[in-house]
Amino acid sequence: MLPRILTSILLCYILTGCTTTPPVPSPTPILSELHLLDSYSTSDLPVFNTFSAKTGITITSHLYRTSEEAYRFLTTADQAYDVIIVSDTLVHRLRREQRLAVLNHTQLPNLVHLDPMFARSSGDPDYRFCVPHRWSVLGFGYRQSATGRAINNWDDVFDPAYTDRIGVLDEVRLSMGMALIKSGFSPNSSDPAAIATARNWWLGVANQINRFTAGNEQELLQRDELDIVVARSGDILQIARDDADIRFTVPEEGSILITDSLCVPANAVHQSIAEQFINFVLTPEHSAALVNMSRYGTPNQAALPLIDAELRASLAQYIAQEQAGLLFHLTDVEPAIQELYRAAWAEVRQ
Repeated sequence: MLPRILTSILLCYILTGCTTTPPVPSPTPILSELHLLDSYSTSDLPVFNTFSAKTGITITSHLYRTSEEAYRFLTTADQAYDVIIVSDTLVHRLRREQRLAVLNHTQLPNLVHLDPMFARSSGDPDYRFCVPHRWSVLGFGYRQSATGRAINNWDDVFDPAYTDRIGVLDEVRLSMGMALIKSGFSPNSSDPAAIATARNWWLGVANQINRFTAGNEQELLQRDELDIVVARSGDILQIARDDADIRFTVPEEGSILITDSLCVPANAVHQSIAEQFINFVLTPEHSAALVNMSRYGTPNQAALPLIDAELRASLAQYIAQEQAGLLFHLTDVEPAIQELYRAAWAEVRQ
């Protein structure tokens, strides 16, 4: 005897002409738009347009101005991001809070091109969660005709002659880190007394600061609204390319080397496509093209011969300073210490 369920199906077809079939699951939507969170606009980057042309996937760029703003977007916004480009301290925080996906290295063969220096200096030496994408050095951008001389150190910056013509980056760990270095401490100090010393130094010069900036340092120099800004090297070198009056120097006291990394959020739906994009960016030709436009550094060793000679010389100088112990990498600090940094910087900003 046929099983009862099979008998029922046969009767359905014989007696009623039944043609009902089981429901087919809906297919996973094909990705047509990749959402990228970055502090740098992709709208004028031909490399990303090439990725879109090859894959049919449009890259939609979502911009943030500070790491704190990026964190808010990642934790409170309705928008889901496929790839994010964020700097050292935010990478550490997102890892600690388990907000990053573990990368599939079989999708990332171009990892072989990365300079081991960036593995040694990161908290993720095996690139399990993020891949270094670009780097820059924090320093002084200034207009030579306005200052009348080179700006080489913090005493130069806060010469009374430049009062109310100075802009300082509104990034807690970066600006507090610079003050810690100036005061003879590690920029990663967990010592409340050292953090207080750095805060007090900023408070002593706060009356000379015109404003705290958030990604608009280029425009403020170009429009002559400020004469000196604390900014990332790449941002100043971009505008100095077309304006010989714009200069950039690394503080003699020492500074911070910032690495921006490509990461995939833990809640990303299309991780495989995100990794395809990351591997595309790591192709030496593409990394070099991005650097030649952005004037940032690249961790991609195979891209270095393809970089403009003048830029390559500047980047080599910064690397030499890092190797001489003059440039520091920010590392993670305990949440309680991070709150000390935030409270100290809030006092400076008042």
